Amino acid sequence: MFLSKNYCITFTAYCLLFTAYSFSQEYRNSGFSKPVNLPFNLAGSFGEPRKDHFHSGIDIKTNGVEGEPVFAIGDGYISRIKVSPYGYGKVIYITHTNGFTSVYAHLSTFYGAIEKYIHSQHYVQQKSELDLTLDATIFPVKQKDTIAFSGNTGGSTAPHLHFEIRNTKTEHALNPLDFYPKEFYVDTIPPQINKVKIYC
Repeated sequence: MFLSKNYCITFTAYCLLFTAYSFSQEYRNSGFSKPVNLPFNLAGSFGEPRKDHFHSGIDIKTNGVEGEPVFAIGDGYISRIKVSPYGYGKVIYITHTNGFTSVYAHLSTFYGAIEKYIHSQHYVQQKSELDLTLDATIFPVKQKDTIAFSGNTGGSTAPHLHFEIRNTKTEHALNPLDFYPKEFYVDTIPPQINKVKIYC
């Protein structure tokens, strides 16, 4: 069965309008604060195609330097810490009270008691690489607590903060920019449609 040309044009217009509406929705008013005291000037965007995966967060530029303080975006607890020469390098996962988990990767060092704890775990486990799952009692955090400093560890080619927000239950990555008003980030490049293909 073939569709009429008029129906095909109407359906296509509907799809384009629906897509535009979907991408223009208001941000989720999560109450999250920023992970760094910098504008969201991005070196990498959410969903960007990479060599073997889609980018699951945003890469926030840190003005080409390491050592920018990194903050918990909301109340919760540090649920996982990983140290590796690959991938995310030094990374912290915070489970929040509102059903989301935030991820802070390519860190240079952890903050205060967290750094001391990781240092001791290297000796206890006699490993340079660590992947620790922590319960809620070890490192509870409040919004805007300093947790680490930005860096260039793991599979990073320049200083920046890789930042993610995930659904805690499903582990699905969500676009972090959906959780912040537009004035929080710098976006001067308009979207560009390269190709459109319609089958009728």
